[in-house]
Order: sequence, then C-alpha cells, then structure tokens
Amino acid sequence: MLQLGVIGTNWITQQFIESAQQTHTFQLREVYSRTQEHAHNLINQVNGTDTLITTDLTKFFASPEFEVVYIASPNSLHFQYICQAIAANKQVIVEKPMVSTRAEFLQIQELLQNHPGIYVLEAARHIHEPEFATLKQQVQQLDRIDGATITYRKYSSRYDLVLTGQEPNIFSPKFSGGALSDLGVYLLYDAVCLFGQPLSAQYLPQMIATGVDGQGTIVLHYDHFDVTMLVGKISNSILPSEIYSGKKTLSFDDGGTVRKIWNNYNDWQFTGTDHNPMLAETEVFAQIIQQKDQTQFNQLWQIADQVNQLLTQIRLAAGIKFAADRSEA
Repeated sequence: MLQLGVIGTNWITQQFIESAQQTHTFQLREVYSRTQEHAHNLINQVNGTDTLITTDLTKFFASPEFEVVYIASPNSLHFQYICQAIAANKQVIVEKPMVSTRAEFLQIQELLQNHPGIYVLEAARHIHEPEFATLKQQVQQLDRIDGATITYRKYSSRYDLVLTGQEPNIFSPKFSGGALSDLGVYLLYDAVCLFGQPLSAQYLPQMIATGVDGQGTIVLHYDHFDVTMLVGKISNSILPSEIYSGKKTLSFDDGGTVRKIWNNYNDWQFTGTDHNPMLAETEVFAQIIQQKDQTQFNQLWQIADQVNQLLTQIRLAAGIKFAADRSEA
C-alpha cells in the first residue's frame, strides 16, 4: 500500500483521492492546507480515517507518514513543491501543467538525474484512459493523415469574477493561468500522442483583462498536414473534434475527455463507460512507483518534455508572460 500525502483541497484533489482509493493501492495519510477547515472538509468528503493535517509546508515534506505526494496547487507553485518533494525523497504526482516554464522543467529533470528511483508524474489523465487508447488505435488504422481539428472550450465560472474586475488564480499571470496552460495542455498531449512532435507551432490568443489568454487557436504544422486546435475558458463549444484522411473522417467529442468516437465511413462508433476520469492514470502511476518501472516512466517523461517545449514556446511567442518568466530573467 502506497502512503499518500496531498497538497490542495479543491474538487480535483477529492477526485484524485477517490480514484486512488478505488485502486486499493493508496492510503491517504496526510493533507497540507493553509487552513485546517479546508483540510477537514476534504477528509470528510473522502471518508479519510487517521489522516493527519498540517498547515506547515516544511513539516509536511519532512513527514514520515507518506511516500507519494499529489500536488494540485495553483500552477505557479508546482515547481517549488516538486523540488521540495524530490529533496525529501517523495514520489510526485502533479497536476498539469507540471511547471510554468522551460527552465523549471529542465531543473526538475536535473534533480531527477541526481535522485534515481524518484519519479515525477504529470497528471495528464486523459491519455491513460481506455477511450483514448481506442482513439489512438483508430488513428493508426487510417491510410494517411490530412489534418485535424480538435476542440476543448469550457466556460469557467471563475470568468464571472474576471468580469467584475477580480483576478482568480486560473486567470492570473502571477499564478501561471490562462486557457492555454489550463486546457491547451490537454490538446498538446493529444497531438503529441496521436501525431508526434510537430515541425512548428503557433498560438493566436484572445487576451482578457487580467493579462492572460481567455481563449485562442493553436496551429501545429506537420510535414504533410496541419492540426488546428480551439481552446478556451470564456466560451463553450459543442463542436466535435475531427481527424481527416481523404474521404474518411474520424470524430470524437472533445480533446480533453474522450468518451465517444465515431466515423463517416463504416458506421462504426464507440462509447466509453461512465467512470472516475482519474482512475486509469492513478493505476498507471501506482504501477510505475511500485514496480520501479523506469521504462514506462521514461516514455511518459519524453511526452511531458515535448509538451512542455511546445507549451512554453507558443505561449512566449504569443506574448503571454508569467511572473515565473520574470523570475528567470
């Protein structure tokens, strides 16, 4: 049984803990939160027993009660927490995006080289789900790729706060927010996993009052085709995503949570089951940690590396600057 500590007490942490409990390989042991109240609420929601609470980050990472930490803090804090976890010889599962900048990613990579046996796993949950595996199989069966349009636009209730003049974390450059970092990372994972690394890429953002992108269009250029991706947190889209191959079109619901896949050439369709979307990734991460599966970790790290390169490159080229960028100047 893997002993688990968590940072963050919002809905995504609850969902991860519930998936971890379903695997029967994790036991929640400790919660770090800035407030006791939030930690107590989380523990009650997941029926945690004998779970410790700390509001002191140094004491949290020094705790012998857990060996794996799940990090679901604001994006800008991921790097700091990952570094502290590695120094404490804790295994790390961190919400996407793993870090804010390219320099941070490379520093984490160097730390891992000096701490063999420690893994840092980016929780890009959707690429581990069986529905995504089915989509990938269907893409591989196509004769050729002529292009794709992938969509992931979901209106965030936090945007209502922006409209009143506030700056919530997910729309703040201080906390490395914006549509590209929050949802675009899913689409970049889609592209890298389905089509490989593009030759070049660009992002055309629609900026909002807080200084980050509310929505935008990503264009990835491959040797013989382009992939256009629509991402946003200030509007909703009901458009399906499509992959083109001559007369054939392979469709799926959206780039962040694949549940339905269908095509226009042989009346085939596939509908996934209703399940905790984090379950598959949690099972994969548990296997890597318990079996010390360096090969599988290396494969995931290579994908994370490619996504981080793309994410940083197109963000900076589009003129979106974070506080984390200034700290590296």
